[in-house]
Amino acid sequence: MQRKSLIILLLTCFTTVVAFAQLSGTKQSDVLDEDNVSLDGLVSDYYSGEHLANVSIQATANGNVVATGFTDGNGEYKMVLEYDKEYIISFSKSGLIGKTIIFNTYGVPENKRHKVPNMGAEITLFKPNECIKTEILNKPVGKAVYVADRNIIDWDMDYSMDKLAALNKMLDDCSKQVEKKEKDYTTAMAAADNAFAKQDWENAKTGYQKALSVFPDKPAPKDRLKLIETELTKKAEAEKQRAEEKARAEAEAKAKAEKESAAKKEEQERLAKEKAKATALAKAEAEKAELAKAEAAAKKAEQERLAKEQKEAEAKTAQETALKAQQEKESAIKKKEEEKLIAQKEAEKQAALSEKAKLEKEAATNKKEEVVAKKEVVVATDNAKKEEKEKILAQKEAEKRAALEDNAKKQKEAAAKKEEQERIAKEQAANLAKKAEEERAENKVVLLEEKEEVKEQLAVQVIEEKKTPIKGSSTIKIKSTNKGRNLYAKPNKTGNDKGARPMKHIVL
Repeated sequence: MQRKSLIILLLTCFTTVVAFAQLSGTKQSDVLDEDNVSLDGLVSDYYSGEHLANVSIQATANGNVVATGFTDGNGEYKMVLEYDKEYIISFSKSGLIGKTIIFNTYGVPENKRHKVPNMGAEITLFKPNECIKTEILNKPVGKAVYVADRNIIDWDMDYSMDKLAALNKMLDDCSKQVEKKEKDYTTAMAAADNAFAKQDWENAKTGYQKALSVFPDKPAPKDRLKLIETELTKKAEAEKQRAEEKARAEAEAKAKAEKESAAKKEEQERLAKEKAKATALAKAEAEKAELAKAEAAAKKAEQERLAKEQKEAEAKTAQETALKAQQEKESAIKKKEEEKLIAQKEAEKQAALSEKAKLEKEAATNKKEEVVAKKEVVVATDNAKKEEKEKILAQKEAEKRAALEDNAKKQKEAAAKKEEQERIAKEQAANLAKKAEEERAENKVVLLEEKEEVKEQLAVQVIEEKKTPIKGSSTIKIKSTNKGRNLYAKPNKTGNDKGARPMKHIVL
C-alpha cells in the first residue's frame, strides 16, 4: 500500500512481520446502537515502507486500559471509539521506538455525531539509532480534537507543528549520518576485498577491521577476518619452519667454520711460539753485547765526572775570594755616604726652623683679615641659599597649578568622551532592538505561513482520500459501529444525513 504523506512524525522501529492478534474491548452488544467515530490505518517502517505486523496497540481512557491488540498480517488496524472520551493510543513493538497519539472525542453534540467523518492514521516506526534522540518522543506526537465549525474531528497542527519539525530535522540528519556510514563501510570493504584478492593479508585485515568499526554486527568482514587469520596462521607456521631450517643450516656451517678456525689458530700459535723462541735468543745475545758496551761507557763517564768536579771546586774557591774583596769595598763607600746624608739633614732642619718663625709672624698679621673675609662669605652663602629656596618654592607652585589645570582639562575631555560613547551605545541598542523586533515579526510570519501550508496540504490530502477509498478488513475494535457506519463502507456523498463523510487521513 502506497504511503500518503502530509506530516511525517518519524517514529522509527526495527522489526520483522509477525502474526496478528485480535483486540479486546467493550462488549459489542452493549454499544451496538450508539453513535461513534472510527480510527483505522496501518503501521509501516518509515524508511522501507514495509507493513509491520504484530505491532502492539493499547488504548486507555480516564487512566483505564479499554482495549489492547495487534496489527494484522498486513500491518493494518481498526478501532471504533466512543464519544466524550480522551483516548491515549500507543503503538509499540520489541526492538522499535514506540509512539503515542491522543484522540479526543469530547464536545460533539449528540444531534451531529452521525455526521462526523471517520479518521485514518498511518503510523510510521523506525529502528533506534545512536543519532536519534528518543526524548523527543516522550510525549504524544499527534493529537485529534473536535472542530465545531466544521463538525469534524481533525488533527491539531498547533500541537504537533514544533514536534514534527524537530523530529523531521533529527531524522534527516540521522539519515545523512547513516548514508555516510554506509559509504564508509562500502569503501572500506572494497579496499579490503581488493587486498584480499591479491593475498595482501595485512592491508585486507586493516580494511575489514575498519569496516567493522563502522558496522560491528556485519557478518561479511567477520568471516573474511577469520579466513585471513587462518591464512596468517598457515603463513606463520611455514615461515617458522623455514626459519628453523635456516637456523639449523647456519648452526652446522658455524660449527664447521669454528672447527677450521680452531685448527688454523693452533697452527698459528705453534709457529708463533717457534718464532718467539728464536727472537728471544737473538735478543739475549744482543743484550749481552749492549751490556758490555754500556759498562765501558759508564767507566769512562765516571772518570770524566771526577775530573770535572775537581775543576769546578778550584773555580768556586777563586770566585769566593774575589766576592769577599768586593763586599768590603762596597761597605766602606756606603758608610761614607751615610755620614754625608746626616750632615745634610741637620742643615735642612735649621733652615726649616728659621722659615717657621717667619711664617708664624706673617700668619699673626693675616689671621684677622681672614676672619673678616670668612664672615662675609658665610653671609653671602646664606643669602644665596635663601634666594634658591624661594625660587624652588615658586617653581613647585607653578608646576602644581599647571598639573591641576591639566587634570581638569582631562576630566572634561573624559566626560565628553563618555557622554559620546553612551550616546552611540544607546543608538546601537535601539537599532538591535528594532532589528530583533523585525526578525521576530518575520519569524512569526514564516511560522504562520508554514502552518497555513500544512493546513492546505491536509485539505489536498482529504480530497485525495475521497478519490481513493482504503481497502482492508477489520482487525481491531473497541465496539461495533451503527448500521451504515462500518469503517470501509462507501461514504454517503448526497448530504442527506444518512451516512458518514469521507474519513480524515494522516501519516504520523
